[in-house]
Amino acid sequence: MINKMLEEINRLPRKFIKDLDINLSNIKVYLVQDFDLLLLQNMVSFGLNIFGELGMDEWGLVPQIRHGSVYILKEEEKTDIKGLAILMRDWENPEKAYLFDFAIEKEIQGHGFGRQFLKIIAENLQEQNFEKIDLTVDVDNQPAINLYKHIGFRPIEYSRNEYGKGHNRYIMEWDIAGSDQI
Repeated sequence: MINKMLEEINRLPRKFIKDLDINLSNIKVYLVQDFDLLLLQNMVSFGLNIFGELGMDEWGLVPQIRHGSVYILKEEEKTDIKGLAILMRDWENPEKAYLFDFAIEKEIQGHGFGRQFLKIIAENLQEQNFEKIDLTVDVDNQPAINLYKHIGFRPIEYSRNEYGKGHNRYIMEWDIAGSDQI
């Protein structure tokens, strides 16, 4: 009976969201609504390259794809991931999304890809009636803090030992409903 139910499930393809508006870029934003093993392995590998052992593995990524929102940056016909964003809905405030993971491939950082990626994600979240995006960022990660502030995030809290002793974070929030940055 379970096998028959699984066969009847029609999976959704990756949903194309928008092209990035950067000259000489063939990179697009996709909302991952389904995956094959190659795509899953590429997303895991990308996260491990960026975050090391703290990167998301298959056991964490599959539920995020099924129950959260996973966005990727990639060239249309290529398999390499250029950026990854994982979001989940805030249970206490359903109009708020939490940016769980965000990363841009090191080789393209500093060229506006992260800023455009976040803006496109925010547009898509607004279409889904989200009003705010929250995130945490390491207090020593000045390039990320600068990016987030430039987009419209503002620090709302300093959290000591957020992920254990010595892992201090800023909690930042972006009011996308009232933003002129999108």
